[in-house]
Amino acid sequence: MNSPDKLLLWDIDGTIIETKGAGETAMNRAFKEVFNLDADLYAIDYSGRTDPLLGRMLCEFYGIPDSPTNNQAFVNAYVRNLSAILAESPATLLPGMPVLEILANRSDCLQGLLTGNVQSGGKCKLESVDAWKFFAFGAFADYCYDRNELGPKALEIVKDDFGVAFNQEQTFVIGDTPRDVECGQHIQAQTIAVATGKYSLGELAESEPDFLFEDLSDTEAFLAVLD
Repeated sequence: MNSPDKLLLWDIDGTIIETKGAGETAMNRAFKEVFNLDADLYAIDYSGRTDPLLGRMLCEFYGIPDSPTNNQAFVNAYVRNLSAILAESPATLLPGMPVLEILANRSDCLQGLLTGNVQSGGKCKLESVDAWKFFAFGAFADYCYDRNELGPKALEIVKDDFGVAFNQEQTFVIGDTPRDVECGQHIQAQTIAVATGKYSLGELAESEPDFLFEDLSDTEAFLAVLD
């Protein structure tokens, strides 16, 4: 079998799925559970951040001492609450996501996750829409505050676990926020921005992605970018 010659690194929230606020609600509940304070995630600029960084930002905003112990307790409580919420109200796939199965079945493509979610949280979200199975690996944000660390981490995993080194033209980072674009640019990958999250086409254009879509419902147009 030939080695894959395209690497696709996907963001989760706002790109693959819509959780109808499950993540935000779970974080607010976790903060109340761990620190006994009512928090509002919407009070901080949280889009495109990693889960551990959000814990740190909330602690700073509400005057809670930031420590590895506090942060891990927050993340654990968040995932526990997220699982409970999604069990009652699963996430939904965004337009065009049948392409995940198409790509998973192509021998020339290797699909992974590049996400600000911790692994257990990302798995919980994607399993709620039966999409976890489409990804061969993931660069997750466990113990990671800087999203730009995730791109090099993904390339390292691919080289170590799959024995393949992809060049810049072969690597695609797909996301819905300017921080996803920045993360892809950090490893000089091809960047694909999709306006299915909080950011408009115009706002995403300012981050200068290589390709820009309103959504991925036009499967042929999206695959043409890869091919």
